[in-house]
Amino acid sequence: MNNSYRRDLGLVNLIMLNAMGMIGSGWLFAELYASSYAGSLGSIIAWILGGFIVLMIALTYMEVSSAFPLAGGSTPIGEMTHGKLVGFIAGWGAWISDIMTPPIEAIAMVTYASAFIPGLVNRHGILLTYGYIFAVIIMVIVLLVNLLSVRIFGNAMSLLMVWKWLIPLLVIVTLIPLAFHPANLTTYNPFYAGYHGIFYALVLGGIIFSFEGFRAAVNMAGEAKRKDYIWKSVIISLSIVIALYTMLQVAFVGAVRWSIIGITPGDWGAITNTSLTNGPFAKIAYDIGFGWLAVILLVDAVISPGGAGISYAAYPARIFQSMANYGYAPKVFAKLDKRGVPSRSLMLGFFLGLAFIYEFPGWDLLVGILTSTLVIAYVVGPASVNILRKTAPNIERPFLLKGSKVIAPIAFIFTFLVIYWSGWPLSGEVVIVTLAGLLMFFVLYLLSGNESFSKNEALMFFLSMIIPFLFSLILVLYYTYSWPLYIIYIDAVILILSIYSYIKLSKKIDIISGSWYVYMLLAAMILSYIGPSAYGGINIIKFPYDFIVDGIVALIFYIMAQLTGHRTKSLEDYINSA
Repeated sequence: MNNSYRRDLGLVNLIMLNAMGMIGSGWLFAELYASSYAGSLGSIIAWILGGFIVLMIALTYMEVSSAFPLAGGSTPIGEMTHGKLVGFIAGWGAWISDIMTPPIEAIAMVTYASAFIPGLVNRHGILLTYGYIFAVIIMVIVLLVNLLSVRIFGNAMSLLMVWKWLIPLLVIVTLIPLAFHPANLTTYNPFYAGYHGIFYALVLGGIIFSFEGFRAAVNMAGEAKRKDYIWKSVIISLSIVIALYTMLQVAFVGAVRWSIIGITPGDWGAITNTSLTNGPFAKIAYDIGFGWLAVILLVDAVISPGGAGISYAAYPARIFQSMANYGYAPKVFAKLDKRGVPSRSLMLGFFLGLAFIYEFPGWDLLVGILTSTLVIAYVVGPASVNILRKTAPNIERPFLLKGSKVIAPIAFIFTFLVIYWSGWPLSGEVVIVTLAGLLMFFVLYLLSGNESFSKNEALMFFLSMIIPFLFSLILVLYYTYSWPLYIIYIDAVILILSIYSYIKLSKKIDIISGSWYVYMLLAAMILSYIGPSAYGGINIIKFPYDFIVDGIVALIFYIMAQLTGHRTKSLEDYINSA
């Protein structure tokens, strides 16, 4: 066993890995769900906006990941700027979301196949018995491929990518010139739900999810042959894929035939209750007489999500291995096998993935919570780029982000807003899932030796960090089940205890410099709860004031992140070993 990754991945490998992750089930399903939330023109705008948001976030990661090419992405970067608490939450959020990705890709493969093979899913796209069996088989294949060496993994992805590019391009050049109806963009309710629909489409429609593959080079940075390959692969792949997805959305909405699917023209919200749900592009191709294209899309429905699933199964394994190295997870997961693969972490991800398939047996059931949980990890990039310039100015930076003092806070605000746009109560559920990880952090931090707490400090940590989790849980339950008013008073007491404990922990630098992360999540949840009814809130803050308030709150937390960032022990160790 060893703990060093082999640096086998070249520029082409990394570009292919990035694009492989981005051209998965997103292109097969997101166009359907995006248009159901935003309408025709609204969904096209949503893809452009989503690409811009992800690009802003990616720009910050390109500098920090190429300067600090460490496997695990957000985990080591968060530790080097703010200490263990930020490193843990970032790693936990990224790990939880990535654990869900192979299952969602497996579900996508089975769902698309159901357009031609009956008995796999029901009419709402939920797996039936045979669908479960096929999904599990796909997960086993994904696991076996990832247990191979990094070199085989990278080369296999490069070969598959040729196919994955050709099929979406074939759909575009076929449907736009031969099946495009301009009235779908101009006459039939082009902005189905107004501005709310555009922002909902970003999260619940799967748009941000479709772009998350840009992190491949970030998470696999420890295996890149050269530092500059990291940022080059990100910007090349992301730019091309933004254009590809936008054109696919144009092709989809232009080819919809209202009479064939049996709904009123312009009723975009109803298209998810039609035959399109089980295979959007394939069903459209079949319905308009392009049977040959439908067959090709059926084959691609195996290859595209399969490639993305294989790609993404590697990420949570490396994230959890990195977390174990930094003391955030049991040390047994820090080990690599003789091929340089974190096989134990891969096995853990595999079994958890099976649990997600059982609990969330539909593509649209997983995509919202997956996206919002992942965006929580994205915060580290915008928060860290300017801090590391101050704390590690002499580190070589193959990519230097110009205008970082403007781009970083903008990207930070966007990450905050994406959590908000997921709507209530999903935003609360996402925060609960993330903060629940503090229970493991609490135990491991107590066992970490020199950094451990005294008994009194342990109690203070529990009150200041774990109680926000309980606060989130109580608030979600109160909203869902309409509990009595006294629950609100309990919440207020909990919050006061939490703030008091936070102050008492002022000498624990890892906790005090990372607590802004916890309270930022709590703030996003509360703002979602009191926001407009269009996002599921109780309508205390209405549009456009909700965006103004959210932007100001996010900026405050960005400033807090900058003020609490410092030259950590982890950063010192990295500099000394470089």
